[in-house]
Amino acid sequence: MRFFTSSIVSRLGIVMMLCIGGVFWAATVAQAQGMFAPARKVNDRIITNYDVSQRMAFLDLLNAGAVDMRQEALTRLTEEAVQQDYAHRRGIRVTSDDVAEGMAEFAARVELSAEEVLQIMRDSGIDVETFRQFVTVGLLWRKVVEQEFPPLVSVTDSDVARARDISAIRGTPRVLLSEIFLPSDPEFAEAVGQIMEMIAGARTQEEFSAIAREFSLAGTRDQGGRLDWMPLENLPGNIAAPVSVANAGEIIGPLDLNGAFAFFQLRATDSTREIPADQVQLTYKRLLLPGGRSAENLDRVARIRANVRSCSELGGFASDLSDAALSERTEFQRDIAQSDAIELARLDRNEVSANTVEGGNLVVVMLCARELQFEGRPEDSQLSDILFDQRMGRMADVKLQELVADAEVQDY
Repeated sequence: MRFFTSSIVSRLGIVMMLCIGGVFWAATVAQAQGMFAPARKVNDRIITNYDVSQRMAFLDLLNAGAVDMRQEALTRLTEEAVQQDYAHRRGIRVTSDDVAEGMAEFAARVELSAEEVLQIMRDSGIDVETFRQFVTVGLLWRKVVEQEFPPLVSVTDSDVARARDISAIRGTPRVLLSEIFLPSDPEFAEAVGQIMEMIAGARTQEEFSAIAREFSLAGTRDQGGRLDWMPLENLPGNIAAPVSVANAGEIIGPLDLNGAFAFFQLRATDSTREIPADQVQLTYKRLLLPGGRSAENLDRVARIRANVRSCSELGGFASDLSDAALSERTEFQRDIAQSDAIELARLDRNEVSANTVEGGNLVVVMLCARELQFEGRPEDSQLSDILFDQRMGRMADVKLQELVADAEVQDY
């Protein structure tokens, strides 16, 4: 009897183990099926949940800094899908050797070998095929750009001259923000909803700061949520984009940031350009018109302003004067005579000023160039190549936006 009972118990145990094992197996299968289920369809290409999770891990490894990492991964994968389709329609292909070189090139940017980068990715749970696919699409798109856009791009000597001008030196945009972080936990939903209504109704910086002091989770709450100046480029893309087009006082949000709702208010913007004054060199022309501020000279100046578009054209208004009347000078800013320096300070390239009189002559000053002189300054040919690549890049971006807009995209 004992043996019979024991046998039944044993069998029951086996059955229970099989049932439990079956549940675990079924759950594992379901999880695997969910992982490889479609997340998005782009034209005829399927992007799976696995593709998205892999790209999220890859972006995290690259410190992409996106606010919504899943959405960023989907956006990147969508762009790559249309890039790959477009390249294939044009008959563009890459070989395995091309891909190997591309992977080595990518690794070299961070001073590593391709195998070292691959090992880092393996340690981060990133499939080697994810990296290989990323590089493959990048190479395909590079070939598209190289084949399609060069005939459409040109760079002139005037373009190079303008690029050298100090006015072309872009400042570093920076912003002054205030922040409010609220919990996104469901149990706080009602209270948070009321606070959100208060934020939406804030009309001044003081009102926004008062709400931050009372309700914000951020460490800046005691300062009314006020942050110090920060470069715009330091902000993640999903925050930088709306901030870059916002007006002072405008509130951005709510943004879902890792378990919290975030609001930002733009307090001010600024742009700084670091230009060492002792390296600024000006090229300008001086035209001396005998007779001072006579009606004839003022009329000539008016005609110069209306018709002269570059320094090379100024000579046409000096043909009836002595050779000494027109001169060209290239000097560092610190060495220019004060009277000319004041006039030149208000001018952009190819603009004219005629406010001073020297020895009975009305002095017409025309700025030809205001450039930085420094060690390692690129040659004109190098600068031309840089401008060419920039224009190619902008055209490629526009083309990519068009392809994405024209694509059939379906989310699951």
